[in-house]
Amino acid sequence: MKKKCIWCLEDESHVTFEKKAHTIPKSLGGQNYNKYVCDNCNKYFGETTKSNGYSIEEALKETFCLSRQRFLGDKKTKRQIGVFKSKFFEIKERNGKKRIVLKRTFSFKPSFQFELCRSFKRGLVKMYFEEFDRQTKHSESIDEKYNYLRRFARFNELDIPIVYFERQIGIFIMKEKEAETPFLMFGRMNYLIDNDKFIEIEFLGHVFGIPKTYCSKEEFLNYINKSLEIKKGIFKQAILIEKLTDIDFTLNILNT
Repeated sequence: MKKKCIWCLEDESHVTFEKKAHTIPKSLGGQNYNKYVCDNCNKYFGETTKSNGYSIEEALKETFCLSRQRFLGDKKTKRQIGVFKSKFFEIKERNGKKRIVLKRTFSFKPSFQFELCRSFKRGLVKMYFEEFDRQTKHSESIDEKYNYLRRFARFNELDIPIVYFERQIGIFIMKEKEAETPFLMFGRMNYLIDNDKFIEIEFLGHVFGIPKTYCSKEEFLNYINKSLEIKKGIFKQAILIEKLTDIDFTLNILNT
């Protein structure tokens, strides 16, 4: 049976599969790759656009690199895994304390925030779907029922309502070296929902809810209410992501 790309659904009669497609960006410490992402789709996600000046993958990295650095702190690792130079943020140290400084390339203008947030959400779906395919049966992920995710992440259509669950307390349960080589979790924690309509993922302490397919407003609200009930005492609210600053990517929750 010919290999088929999970994104464009083209097989190796029409596309090539020569490059390694990291499911989690290598610069974030990702070590796994998906062999069912064709070279064209792999290039698409990593290619800088002329209109934005950054790629979908970079929008993903810009958010999570700060979280990762916060968890790593001054920890010395046996080997340096994942190096990312931010276009928008800089970490400066003064009197033994580190602080995040915004570069002039970052803006709070609504148009900038909207585009950066949309690219981030598309990158988030990309990371989830490629990890989903890697961790489960490939025959499942090439099903047409996932065209909703494909249209958004790969073909820049639609707008998927993704929510961010804000933590109530700054306590994280993480495995050893998880910050060094992060992994994406779904269906492994009892507070993460995974059903026919919705999937919740956890990455570097952040939890997101993603519709797998079209859902009505009523279905979406019912899902949020059910999810918050399950997460009571750990998470305090679900935020519909509309701008990048809706996410606590600097992990201010650790300061409380």
